[in-house]
Amino acid sequence: MNFSTIEINKPDFVIENCKVYHYRNENNFRINIFFLEANSGIINENWKRFSNMVAANYQTSEYMSNREFDKWNFYIIYISKDNVSKELKNKIENDKFSSRKIVEDAYANEFNNEEANRLIVKHITNSDLKEIVEATQEVTISTYIPKNEKLWKLLLDEEKLIGDRKAQEAIIKKINTL
Repeated sequence: MNFSTIEINKPDFVIENCKVYHYRNENNFRINIFFLEANSGIINENWKRFSNMVAANYQTSEYMSNREFDKWNFYIIYISKDNVSKELKNKIENDKFSSRKIVEDAYANEFNNEEANRLIVKHITNSDLKEIVEATQEVTISTYIPKNEKLWKLLLDEEKLIGDRKAQEAIIKKINTL
């Protein structure tokens, strides 16, 4: 699934010291992703305003289709080269108004179309899962080796300890004797 850049022609999206991008897929169902690239301080000052602008300008009947799927697929990814505090990240990502919000901090790459698509796959579509599974080597099952053989031998496979108070007390007594 590839996403293309959609030009933003709205002057209120010009935010000082921010780069703003809009991507959308051309599939049967529509997913809109907005990116705001800035440092953590500017993101802190502008994330709410940006979210409101996305809602006011793009989550409208003029822009969207009538399909329910399209209405629920609006995302904002805030990109910061520096670290964003956990408090701010949680505040942004847990805000339920208008769109799902994601914070990508300590971002070291140059943002471009390829990076936009990589972030979309990473955070939204997970369309790389098939390749990841195919690249994963077969898992080998090994026998469990306990840290303390004597304690491990106290638990027999046949014994049920859950809910059996007497059996639990008996095990505790055996442990104390070891």
